[in-house]
Amino acid sequence: MSELPEMSTSIGVEVTRIEDRVEEAKVTPRRQVDATRILYGKAASDAPSLIGSVFTLCAASQRIASEAAMAAAQSRPTPDALRWRWRRMLYAERIAEHLRASLLDWPGEKSDPRRLAHLPALRKALWAARAAGEGHDNSLHAALKEAACEVGAPLEAGRNPTAWFAELWRDALQYAQIAPWLSGVDFLAIDDVESVHLALCERNADFLARPHLPGRVVETGPFARQFAYLRRNVGLLAARLQARFHDIAQALEALASRELLAGEGDLVVAGSRRLGEGFAMVDSPRGFLFHRVEIDASGTVTTYDILAPTEWNFHPSGPFAQALAATKLDVAEPRRFVATLAALFDPCASCDIRLREALHA
Repeated sequence: MSELPEMSTSIGVEVTRIEDRVEEAKVTPRRQVDATRILYGKAASDAPSLIGSVFTLCAASQRIASEAAMAAAQSRPTPDALRWRWRRMLYAERIAEHLRASLLDWPGEKSDPRRLAHLPALRKALWAARAAGEGHDNSLHAALKEAACEVGAPLEAGRNPTAWFAELWRDALQYAQIAPWLSGVDFLAIDDVESVHLALCERNADFLARPHLPGRVVETGPFARQFAYLRRNVGLLAARLQARFHDIAQALEALASRELLAGEGDLVVAGSRRLGEGFAMVDSPRGFLFHRVEIDASGTVTTYDILAPTEWNFHPSGPFAQALAATKLDVAEPRRFVATLAALFDPCASCDIRLREALHA
């Protein structure tokens, strides 16, 4: 396994500009969680709960990915009832995580009364999502819908955001002229699962920190899921926020239904190349999450790899870096723009943003 230089737990974002032009956008990956160190020698049956306790963001997605990878490694079938439970948990977590990111990670004064006024709604959503795997009544849908409405999510076509989300919408719209749509997009898909699986089997540390598919620059997450429904005339940042709105509305619709939605794809895909090795891909709130595990004959973990959606989106040559490089920083607060764009890519880590002014050559 190749060695990587020591990295921070934050994502490094360094933007060099000349006047209003981005000369260079440098993104440095964060340091990875060493899941093998955490789980080595632990019983396979204990891994999902340990993983779920390590991660505070998308904890349900992490636990489900672990459960699915372990089942694949042990050639255990996944009952339909468990798959429906996973579905319920993943959609609930999608809503709660979007509300969390929108309230806690959006740039601006953290003590802003307009932000603080909606924290009770966020707590309600987080509590409901954590309990999503425990029941089958309608209280989950009702609690999450109420929380989303309180924060101002537009849940019907043609509706405008209100409350806190209206503040974010105005923030995003002001950048419509300086953040263009890129000429092409490429999204990570279910069909890519085997390519990622094979790359993880090679246990290349560089792939875990800087995942890539040959000849492609891929993105995963709400923008990819909702791309077909987004408005192009509002600018890139507002369109990305709109993707979050659509994600919330779609998740609520799924939770209200006892059947799959039309066109609904797989939320959990798992497989194995041999007994004792398992892999899972989960469509988490922030995008596709990958887990791969190896266990020995006694049922203990020997290898465990986790690849989060953040690593695809914040790859040094990835979609966030490309979006930054394509912008014109002709704004009064360029750092706030960069922070807003980063927030809309929704990393599961903080970003250390640095701006440099370069002189003309």
